[in-house]
Amino acid sequence: MLELQNVVFGYRDSAPVLNGISLVIKEGDFLILRGPSGSGKSTFLRLLNGLLEPQEGIILFHGRPLSSYDYPSLRRRVIYLPQTPVLLDASVRDNLCLPFRFRSARKATPPTDEVVGEYLRVFRLEDVSLEANARNLSVGQKQRLALIRVLLLKPEVLLLDEPTASLDPEVCRVVEDYLETLNQEQGVGIVMVNHSDYLPRRVNYRLFYLDHGRLREEEA
Repeated sequence: MLELQNVVFGYRDSAPVLNGISLVIKEGDFLILRGPSGSGKSTFLRLLNGLLEPQEGIILFHGRPLSSYDYPSLRRRVIYLPQTPVLLDASVRDNLCLPFRFRSARKATPPTDEVVGEYLRVFRLEDVSLEANARNLSVGQKQRLALIRVLLLKPEVLLLDEPTASLDPEVCRVVEDYLETLNQEQGVGIVMVNHSDYLPRRVNYRLFYLDHGRLREEEA
């Protein structure tokens, strides 16, 4: 599904953050990515959905270079969720429905309040009103709201940068269990940057470590 071939990327005149990375991510893969702070994990995710372009090498999605895709359409299929999501100074409902206003999503039907309400319940946000201003939510609530927003788009691949970093242990488990079910039952590919001890419990996974520009697969 996604393939990196000898990918090199660096910032300005610094040494490459990623240096000769080759990797095949198959449909339904669940990857955990670890490494020291500043090792390029977020950069790696941003390359995978075309937010950044390799300086050398190529990244393929279903056998085609990322650069050959219409970028808005690609972003609906391979979605990157940063650790600190951006929410509008608007209601929870408006924030969740925002992607459906873009040209690439206009053929999709915006979610009903009932559908949104079910997601809020699953992610322990049932006490959050759809009319509430999203900017007034806690950091952990914002993180879950941003995750719901990308899930509503039904992506093929989720690129998650520390999606549970601001959550308490009980809610972390809820999010992790949901992601495992999504991967297991719907075949959604997941690449997750994670500094905690979390490893998937119910699905097969691959564990990688990124450091000094090199990516190595660890024993799972």
